[in-house]
Amino acid sequence: MLSKTATIHYQVSVSSIAGHLFDVTLHIKEPDKSGQILTLPAWIPGSYMIRDFARNIVTISAKDANETELSLQKLDKQSWQVQASDSALTIRYQVYAFDLSVRGAYINDEIAFFNGTNMFLAVVGQTDQPCSLTLEKPAQAELSHWKVATTMPTKMQATHTFGEFYAENYDALIDHPVLLGEFDILPFSASGVDFELILAGGHQADVKRITTDLTKVCQHHIEFFNDIPPINRYQFITLLTDNAFGGLEHISSTALMYSRRDLPSLSEAAQMTEGYRVFLSLCSHEFFHTWHVKRIKPQELFGAALDQERYTEQLWIYEGFTSYYDDFSLLRSGLITQSEYLKVVGQNLTRLFRNKGRFKQSITASSFDAWTKFYKQDESAINNIVSYYNKGAVLAMCLDLTLKHHSKEKFCLDDLMRHLWKHHGKLNIPTPTDVIQHIISNEFAIDLTDFFQSALYSTEELPFYALLEKFGVKCHFSARESIEDKGGLMPVAPLKIELGAQVKARETGVQITQVTEQSAAYIAGLQVGDILIALNKWIVSKDNLSSHLNYLSIGQSVLVSIIRDKKLKELNFTAKAAPNDTIALEVIDQTLCNAWLA
Repeated sequence: MLSKTATIHYQVSVSSIAGHLFDVTLHIKEPDKSGQILTLPAWIPGSYMIRDFARNIVTISAKDANETELSLQKLDKQSWQVQASDSALTIRYQVYAFDLSVRGAYINDEIAFFNGTNMFLAVVGQTDQPCSLTLEKPAQAELSHWKVATTMPTKMQATHTFGEFYAENYDALIDHPVLLGEFDILPFSASGVDFELILAGGHQADVKRITTDLTKVCQHHIEFFNDIPPINRYQFITLLTDNAFGGLEHISSTALMYSRRDLPSLSEAAQMTEGYRVFLSLCSHEFFHTWHVKRIKPQELFGAALDQERYTEQLWIYEGFTSYYDDFSLLRSGLITQSEYLKVVGQNLTRLFRNKGRFKQSITASSFDAWTKFYKQDESAINNIVSYYNKGAVLAMCLDLTLKHHSKEKFCLDDLMRHLWKHHGKLNIPTPTDVIQHIISNEFAIDLTDFFQSALYSTEELPFYALLEKFGVKCHFSARESIEDKGGLMPVAPLKIELGAQVKARETGVQITQVTEQSAAYIAGLQVGDILIALNKWIVSKDNLSSHLNYLSIGQSVLVSIIRDKKLKELNFTAKAAPNDTIALEVIDQTLCNAWLA
């Protein structure tokens, strides 16, 4: 435990709920005498986009030990230099907090949440020094019952209370999100690690079922790496809303956002709903990052400064592999059945197969361009980029099956992951760009040069179809059953005619949200934002659009009526056959399938 005599100390208090303001005080015992420079991160680890958190600093001032006002010169969008002084410094500033996300800072009448990247100015030249933090209990009477949730170390005996916390350096300080307010604390344990599921925002969930299931997930991950866990305490800090999704990993916790409506209730039967399965998968994904991202790290992001973009080709390894194991671990933990898991795999394959961008962008380019393309997607994304999460998960599956096939089941992706932990994460050694190829070639004595050249640096199709067949699983390709069909199941009545666009319901008609390249909608000239109100003079809705499409014949040309920019337009729509872009999996040899899944 760190000493309370840390030379850098922060104090945080909620100063205004209506104004969504935090007050932050920074005490620097031994500042740079030539003029201390202070800076705030521009991005948060795990979320690869410049967010310019400093824009939320509303006011800032500085004083010396004699309470003499010192000037502050702004050096750039996120840095300040304090007037030269020989004495200790006190910096006071306010932070506007109304970004309800896992990356941000947020205040309302029920909670106050923040990440350190939003709140704590770094003392340049002293970021390796121990830090302390005082969380002040709100002065407002109506907030007197608020509690604290964070895994930041403390010497306080009482848990979830306001007071003093410590961090070994600045990087550790900003890696513990903090939640203040009203929330439920649901403890459980696995393999000697103490866990807490924190639920904020109100719910009617079956918390016993959730913690029982999370225990199995956490137990699986800890046992998976076959070593003493790198944590002894962990929190799932969950912000519940009516409709939200998100997760961000931290050193001993995760910040999650999820829809309260998708958690299981006490009145529901014990079946696994899609919404609850996704929640468990999200928790599984973020907890897996405790090893694979927070400790096993790519060279380019190892100790990276947070002032500008840091480019790496390796996100397919980190997010892609984790996206493979998140649902796979639910199967291995006994939380979903084999058929349920194969449905999820079918949905992932369908998502990739419908993505025309996979023919234009390689997975390593997707990783490298995360800052400008993946995190800044527009209406063209489906046609021009590929997701290193989605394609990375399919690539991980293909690699798993390829290793098992080539080694006659001596090696698999599990062995590779444990090697990464033992030789990189545990030893604090970052991974080079070719780490996966190197391990497979040198440790497993398997030559996959051609596989990696194709999978990583080209836009060729991944060999999932042939590999799955080697393990007793057949891919069925068909047209989707409806516009909302995500794949994974054989359609009963597949569409005959495609629209070629995604839509959302409107009071009248449907609004186009995405148009697939070279589809019927694309050729007709439909655009994102158009409100489609009639097809062949028939009024359409989200419920009847599929049936109206199926009334058409292939090659038939009809008028579609749309509203674009408050103007009524008519376009010629030529019916095209619905493509076989929907994938469902069937086990044709259970013994072979067991070699993959059992």
